[in-house]
This record gives sequence, structure tokens and C-alpha cells, in this order.
Amino acid sequence: MDKYRLVGERRSDNLATQQATESDEPIDMWEVRITQQGKPRNYISYAMNLFAQGKEKIVLKAMGRAINKAVTIAEILKRKMPLHQINHLTSSEIVDVFEPLEEGLDTVESKRHVSCMTITLSTTNEGIDMHDIGYQPPIPTMGESRGDFSVRHSAVTAPL
Repeated sequence: MDKYRLVGERRSDNLATQQATESDEPIDMWEVRITQQGKPRNYISYAMNLFAQGKEKIVLKAMGRAINKAVTIAEILKRKMPLHQINHLTSSEIVDVFEPLEEGLDTVESKRHVSCMTITLSTTNEGIDMHDIGYQPPIPTMGESRGDFSVRHSAVTAPL
């Protein structure tokens, strides 16, 4: 591939028509697109600010290697406040187009499949399908406060 250069990418989703049209729309104010380069604390701060502004629902979207970061961010947010969570996994086909640097060579297209994840977090269960296969209820607090490990330690140190 030394004799070619990348000139473009096309993304064709293998999703339901509803989700395919969502990817073509501009980013909504309640949507957070997670990238591999972004810092988790920036995404967490942004999401917390959206909830503080009165948003009841936000959507975290990630592709490829950024999926593990999106899951981490969702778990941190769920520990900061009680949130309902719905996960959706999909895949997207990306076609890379390479132009030749030398004359006489043809244009090359390379197809690859990338995993995509959408995590919906909501402060209320309105508009949330609790019977969805990707649904996770809020984490119960059980009287613990941030940084309080007394409940866990007492369970570990209790005599048998």
C-alpha cells in the first residue's frame, strides 16, 4: 500500500432504518460521541452538566476501540447518580478508498466492519423499555456515600 494514499471513507450502517437515519443527523445536544483520543473526565463532566441543566436522558455513542471507554464512562456516571441504562450493539461497514500515487494503477476500496455501541442513560424510567434485553436498572445505593467502604468492610470482616 506504499503506492496508494487514503482519499476518503464511506460508512454504510448495518442497522435498523431508525438507527441508520439517526447516524446521518447532526449531533443532538443530549448526545455524547466518545472517541479514543478524548479524556474520560471531560466526557463525564459534560454528561454531568447535561443532567444538571435538566436533561432527563443522554446517549453515549462509541465505535471500535472507544467502546470500552464508553462503558467505563457509563459506569462512573451510574455510580454518581441513579441512572437507568439501555445498551445497543450494532456494526457498521466502513469502506476506505485509496487512490494510486503512480499512473497505471487502479483505485482500491477496502471494506471493514466496526462495532458500534449506543448507551442510553436516563434519570427517569419514562420512555425507557424496562423489558429491553440491554436494560440495566439503577445501582442501589444501600446507604453508602461516596468513598464510604464501611458497608463492604463489615461484610468482609464479619465472623463466620
